[in-house]
Amino acid sequence: MKGGQLRGADALRRRFRAIEDVSPLFRQVQLDTVAGAKARVPVKTGFLRRAIVPGPFGDDGAIVYVNAPYAAPVEFGSRSHVIVPKRARILAWPKSGHARLSGRPKKGTKSGDMVFARKVNHPGSKAQPYLVPAAEEALRKVGIEPIIERWNKAG
Repeated sequence: MKGGQLRGADALRRRFRAIEDVSPLFRQVQLDTVAGAKARVPVKTGFLRRAIVPGPFGDDGAIVYVNAPYAAPVEFGSRSHVIVPKRARILAWPKSGHARLSGRPKKGTKSGDMVFARKVNHPGSKAQPYLVPAAEEALRKVGIEPIIERWNKAG
């Protein structure tokens, strides 16, 4: 040290400034996560796949939204539970062959083609992870190499 200063302090400051802006790395992880999740998600109607979207990102992280009410039960599974009507006295759904992919009855479906119940014992569902594995793969793909590259270029 000469004159009370650390030798190489300017180079060290440049390196820290170079790796501070990690938002592009977070953005890349975010976009890779969205793409990976869309590739992995189980598809029946395509609503869940379309609901996977990138959110905000910055130097402290990035968010991926899944804007579907049933996203968590698909990702993590669900326990067995009882389904009861919320706004009506009885549950109703079309018999097999009388429903659209959305689960709604086809036009012209008569009451004889419907199933009615006061409650349903749902057996639960098995987890079908799509988001967490996609995020883990995206993090492995980006890795720490870009941070090391920025460090070395700033020196």
